[in-house]
Amino acid sequence: MKTRQDLILATLKLLQADGGIGQSPAPENVQDIDGIIDGKLEELNDREIYGANDPNEFEDKFINPLATILANEAAPTFGQPRNEASNLAAESTLRQLRNSTYVRGSVLPVEYF
Repeated sequence: MKTRQDLILATLKLLQADGGIGQSPAPENVQDIDGIIDGKLEELNDREIYGANDPNEFEDKFINPLATILANEAAPTFGQPRNEASNLAAESTLRQLRNSTYVRGSVLPVEYF
């Protein structure tokens, strides 16, 4: 399992804003990416592309396509153009990786007595 921080670092690496080898990324860059994660995950869930049960933990197989989508969303902030082709490819990958038995709304919260 990967954490939210791992997703942020993977996204910054794609944007070439990860600080370089042996360096930490700038805190404002981390905040920029962290600020778009929840909204983008909600959008992907609404569009039935990817349903995250926990926005702080991700299976390893989802990190690269999610990082690509987040990097595409944040690209203008980092002075880069958006790449719609890579975004569509990442969304397609997420659809293929999704569990075939996934039914939107099938995960119900547990109520403890």
